[in-house]
Amino acid sequence: MADQHPRLAFAGDRDVAVNVLDLLLEVGDRPSALLLPDEGRASHDAMLLESCRRSGISPPVVRARELNCAAAVDSLRALDLDYIVCVHFPHVIRRPVLSAARCGVFNLHPAYLPYNRGWHTTSWAILDGTPAGATFHYMNESLDAGDIVYQEQIAADP
Repeated sequence: MADQHPRLAFAGDRDVAVNVLDLLLEVGDRPSALLLPDEGRASHDAMLLESCRRSGISPPVVRARELNCAAAVDSLRALDLDYIVCVHFPHVIRRPVLSAARCGVFNLHPAYLPYNRGWHTTSWAILDGTPAGATFHYMNESLDAGDIVYQEQIAADP
């Protein structure tokens, strides 16, 4: 039986997103689309695009400002995606995009949920004395919520 890879779109920014995309590409998971922050706000979009280019692919790019447009959502649906994988994507994903992937939207969040939703998660863990870590979870319409797939707690040291 042939090796089956999921059809996915990848949304991200920052070093961690580049590292995760490189790992996905290394195992043969090739994104059908990239969801990136808007030009001028993205810190690592060129690196994410370069990772794809080095792997011989040039997926279409959907910028954050387009995510609420029906045409962008329709184009994502037309890709017949299994998943959308988000890694440090600095924008709220709304219902139309959440429903564009058959199996759901994953998010890698740099906090030990349910603690420290949102931004500056390690700082808040230290200031509030709450657990620190990372959580891989399905996304839903609530911010940094949804069923947890995997999480790991770490010690946060100022």
